[in-house]
Amino acid sequence: MTRSIIRHAEHRIIRDPDSTPTVVASCLYEECGWAAVPGSDVAEVDRQCMTHTGLNAGHSRFLRGFEDIALVHRVAKT
Repeated sequence: MTRSIIRHAEHRIIRDPDSTPTVVASCLYEECGWAAVPGSDVAEVDRQCMTHTGLNAGHSRFLRGFEDIALVHRVAKT
């Protein structure tokens, strides 16, 4: 018979402080293919989306995303 020992370890996840988050957006209008220039400023990406809508009637739906690098650390027991 085999015996197993199961131990619980707590972890936490944080954004890597040495990295910069990236905001992305792309137009969902059928076959448009437009995408904002990725960057770290949410407001700038939003402005790009609004400008695209202003120049292209009906292009009002966008897929937006936030990408970052995360670090998982084991929480030390005290």
